[in-house]
Amino acid sequence: MINNKEKIETVYIEKIAHGGQGLGKLPGGKIIFVDRGYPGELVEVKIVREKKDYAIGYAHNILEKINERRSPACPYFGKCGGCQWMDINYEKQIEFKESIVKDQLNRIAKIPPEFVESIEKSSHEFEYRLKMEYAFDYKNEVFLGLKEKNSNKVIPLKNCPISPKVFNRALTVVPKIVEELKIPVYKNKRGILKHLVMRYSPSEGTVMAIFVTKTENLPFDKLIATQLIKHIPGISSVIHVMNSVDKIVLRGPYKVLKGEGVLSIEFDWEKFQIPPTAFFQNNYYITSKLIETITKRLELTGKEIVLDLYSGIGTFTMRLAALSKHVTAVENNRIAIKAGRANANINNLRNINFVIGDAEKFLENNPEKYDVIVLDPPRTGAGKNVINKILQSSPQKIAYVSCDPSTLARDLKILLDSQKYKLLFVKPFDMFPQTYHVESLALLKKK
Repeated sequence: MINNKEKIETVYIEKIAHGGQGLGKLPGGKIIFVDRGYPGELVEVKIVREKKDYAIGYAHNILEKINERRSPACPYFGKCGGCQWMDINYEKQIEFKESIVKDQLNRIAKIPPEFVESIEKSSHEFEYRLKMEYAFDYKNEVFLGLKEKNSNKVIPLKNCPISPKVFNRALTVVPKIVEELKIPVYKNKRGILKHLVMRYSPSEGTVMAIFVTKTENLPFDKLIATQLIKHIPGISSVIHVMNSVDKIVLRGPYKVLKGEGVLSIEFDWEKFQIPPTAFFQNNYYITSKLIETITKRLELTGKEIVLDLYSGIGTFTMRLAALSKHVTAVENNRIAIKAGRANANINNLRNINFVIGDAEKFLENNPEKYDVIVLDPPRTGAGKNVINKILQSSPQKIAYVSCDPSTLARDLKILLDSQKYKLLFVKPFDMFPQTYHVESLALLKKK
C-alpha cells in the first residue's frame, strides 16, 4: 500500500458508489472512491489510501459543485459518522439511492434497471429515527455523543436533526445527572457507563431510556430513573442493560427501573410491544409503508400457508397472519420470540407459530411446503445455503426484504439462476434519510 497522506488530485465524479462515496478516476485511470464528492462535480481530492486497483480519498476542495448542494442541517456533519448526505437535498438523495440499487442488481445479478420501481420516500426527512445509541465519554466533564466515521472517538452532541427532539433533552440532562452522582464512565476498559440508548414511539409519544453498563451494578439506578422522568417529558420506561461485550451496544440481561419495560407502537392494523434489546425498524413511517406493500403485493387470499424467516418481534408476521391461513415465524433471538408471541396475543391472532431457531437449520429440519416465504435477513443477507433451502421448499411466492442491495443482488442471482422463479419487481424504501443506506423489497413468483 502506498502512503499518499498529502497527495492531492483533481477528479471528476462520474457516479455514486454503493457505500455513498462518489466514484471517479485518477490520472492514469485508477478508480477512486471520494467521500463527500457527488456525480457531476469537479473536486480536489486528498488521497488517504491507495491500493493496486483503487484509491480512497475525500473532497478537499470543490471546484465545480452541483446545484443540489445545500448547507447541512447539523453542525456536527462531517465529524459525526451518523450521516453521509446531509449536504445534498432530499430529492437528489432519493435519485442516488435508486441508482445504487439499480447498479448493484445489474452488476451482480444482471437484473435490468426496469425491474426497479420508484423509491418510497420517507414522509419525514428529519426526526425519523426511533432509536439512537449515544456513547458516554468524558473530557473534563461527562458528555454523550456519536462516534466519528471509522473511529472510536466520540463527538459530543447537543442535538441531532434525524432523531426526535425529546432525545436532545437527554443529551443535556443525563450527563449532568451522571456528573452529580459521580458515576464512572467506561473508557479504556475501565468504568461503568457505556451507552445511553433512546427509543421512541411516534404513535404513543413515549420514550424508553436505556442505560448500558459494563458492570452488573448501576449505582443510584432508582435515583437516576426518578430524575430522568422528572426532567424529560414523555419518558415512560427506564431500563438498565448489563452488557460486558464491547462490540455490540444493545445486548445482555436487563432490569426495569421505571415503567412497563416495553415500548408500545401502533400501526393501522396492528400493535407491538418492543422489549429494550429487541430489534425494530428505525423509521415508523416507512415501516408502515413496507408492511402495507408486502402484504398487498403478495395478493394473499386467506388460504396461504406462510413462512416468515428472521421474523423478529413479528413486524411483518401480524399482518401476514391476518390475511392468510397460517404463519410460521422463525427467529433465533429468544427475547424477540417471546415478544412475538405476546404481540400475537395483543392482536388476537391465533394462527401463528413462533419458532426459535436458525433459519437454515429450520428449513433443513422442516421440509414442509409453504405457499409464501417472507424473509428479512440481517445486512449480510440470507446467503447461499438458506437460499438453496428455500429453492428446495419451492414456495409459490418469495418476498425478500433487504437493507443491503449488494447482498440482495447476490441472493437474487441464486434464485433467478435456478430458472424456477421470475422476478416481479424490486422496490426501494428510504428507511434512512441523510444516509446512503436503503431498504428494498423484492418479490418473486414461481414459473
